[in-house]
Amino acid sequence: MKPKIAILASNLYPIPPRATAAAELIVSQITEGLVKRGYPVTLYAAGDAKTRARLVSVTKRASINDPKIGMANHKAYEFIQTSNAYRDAAKWGAKVMLSHVPMVSAYFAAFAKFPTVALLHSPPTFTDSAVMASAPAQKYISISNNQRKLAKGAKFIATIYHGVDTKALHFQSKPGTYLAFLGRIRDYKGVAEAIATAQTLRVPLKIAGPIGDADYFVKFVKPALSKQIQYVGEITHAQKSAFLGQALVTLFPIGWEEPFGLVIPESLACGTPVIAFKRGSVPELMCDGKTGYVVKTVPQMIAAVRKIKRIKRLACRKEAEKRFSLDRMVDDYARLLTRLAK
Repeated sequence: MKPKIAILASNLYPIPPRATAAAELIVSQITEGLVKRGYPVTLYAAGDAKTRARLVSVTKRASINDPKIGMANHKAYEFIQTSNAYRDAAKWGAKVMLSHVPMVSAYFAAFAKFPTVALLHSPPTFTDSAVMASAPAQKYISISNNQRKLAKGAKFIATIYHGVDTKALHFQSKPGTYLAFLGRIRDYKGVAEAIATAQTLRVPLKIAGPIGDADYFVKFVKPALSKQIQYVGEITHAQKSAFLGQALVTLFPIGWEEPFGLVIPESLACGTPVIAFKRGSVPELMCDGKTGYVVKTVPQMIAAVRKIKRIKRLACRKEAEKRFSLDRMVDDYARLLTRLAK
C-alpha cells in the first residue's frame, strides 16, 4: 500500500497558476503526478485550488485575491493553515509531509509524528538560514546543487530538478527570427541586457512576463519599445509553446543566483536554444555548445546569437526529455517520499 502524503502549500497564490508563478506550478505538478500514480494525497492550500487530491483549506480563495487578507496579512494565514495542516494530517494518517512553505513548517516539524521535508523554491535569506539551522527536524530538497551554497545550516537529503510538460511544449524544428525573453520584468532578470543585445544586432525581440518593478519598466523597457522591441505582456502556460518555440533563441541574462531557471528547460523542450549568463544554476542546466551558450557579458551574448544556428534544435528537445521531463520529476519525488514514509 502506498503511503499517505501531505503536501503543504502557500495559500497566497492560486494553484495551479494561470501564468508566471513557477512555485505554484511545481506544487500542482507534483500533487497531480502523485495522485495519478495512486498515492493518497492531501493538499493544504487555498480553497480555490484545482486538484484531484483531497483539499483542506482555511481560506476560501488565494489570499492575494482576497481584499481582507492580501499581501499585507497573508503570513498570518500561512501560519494558521500550517497549524491546521499538521493537526489534520495527523488525524488523516499522513506518513510524510512535503512542505512548500519551509520557513513556516520549520516551526512545526519537530512536534509531528511523521517526517517533514521541505522544498526550497528561492535562495534563502540570512534569517532563513538561521531558521533552518535552529530547526533540524525539518529536512530539505534543493532544486539545484548551486542553491545549497546559500543555505548554510540546512540538512539537504536530495536535489531534484524541476520538470516541464514536454507534451504541452511542442517541438518546433525550424527556428524563428526573433529573440525571446520570458520572465518577470525587474532588474535582476536582465531585461535591459536582452534589449541591448537585440538593439546591437538589429534583431526583433519579444518580451513576455509580468511587470515586477514598475519603475524599472518605465526607465529601462518602455523607452526601448518599438516595432523591433515588443512587450507582449504576461502570457499563460498554454501560450508558452508558441512564444518560445517560434523564437530563434531564448535570452536568459540573469543578474542573480537563480536557483532554477524554469524557462531554460521550457525553451529547450520547444527546440529553442538558450543563451544564459553564468549565474546560479545555469551551468547545471545548460550544456554549453550543445543546448545553447553560457556567457558572462552582453558582448559575449551578442557573439553567441551570431552563431546560434550551430545549435541543433532536436538536441535541445532531447535534452529536455532526458533531464527535465515531468515524469522524471514526479518519479523522483515519489521515490523520496516513499522512502521517508517508512
